[in-house]
Amino acid sequence: MALQSKPKPEKDRSERWLLTYADLITLLMVFFVILYSFSIIDVKKFEDLKGSLDKAFSAGVLSGLNTTSLNAQVAYGQVQQQIKSQNETAKASVASQLQHVADATGSGEGITVTEVTQGVNVSLASQLLFQSGTANLKPGATALLTNIATPLKDLPYPINIVSNTDELGPQSTNSQFKDNWQLGDARSYVVLRAMVDQADFPEERLSMWNKAQYAPLFPNDTPENRAKNRRVDLLIVFPNDDTASQLNQASQTASDAVPIQRGRTAAQ
Repeated sequence: MALQSKPKPEKDRSERWLLTYADLITLLMVFFVILYSFSIIDVKKFEDLKGSLDKAFSAGVLSGLNTTSLNAQVAYGQVQQQIKSQNETAKASVASQLQHVADATGSGEGITVTEVTQGVNVSLASQLLFQSGTANLKPGATALLTNIATPLKDLPYPINIVSNTDELGPQSTNSQFKDNWQLGDARSYVVLRAMVDQADFPEERLSMWNKAQYAPLFPNDTPENRAKNRRVDLLIVFPNDDTASQLNQASQTASDAVPIQRGRTAAQ
């Protein structure tokens, strides 16, 4: 009778998944270490990492990545964040100071100060400044504009003078102006001259705008709403993301800039 061989015990394969799991964790750790090194943006370390990977894979890894561009992108992001943070603080401070000035004039709801996307807006009701249908300043309007403009002189920001009207044409008041476009242009200019001539405001920081009846705050369905829509806005324009974008573009093109020979001007 032949002897039967004993069956060999099977190896325990229940924990082989640990090997795959360990490999996966190792790869993930390497991946996040690389991401972390990118976030720090240390150029020397980045170049060392790039060289090590090049040697390891012998295939020019990351050869297409320009570290100058990388630095420019990081600087752009930092400038954006800094401008945004500074703008929010500066907006709140400027708006608070201007609100105190507005309250001191005793004009009540005739002057409103609000923080807007572009910066801070000071809205002056037209009835505080002009006779109906005209661009002639009322008595006391020049002093009012001087009080508003004086604290703005120390700020480095440009100011847009924006005239707004209701939907009624100036002809309804026997005005000399043909339409609201002419009336708005004239009022913006009068306010600009008052700020420059009386408040000694830097002329190069001012610009005139006119939206006529096409930017109402309220429906022109009641006399009260029409009065609110007739206004002159002083929009204090703060730096925005475009400023950071310009800095980014300048940093990207600085290395490619070619010196040019200056020509003689007409005055030379």
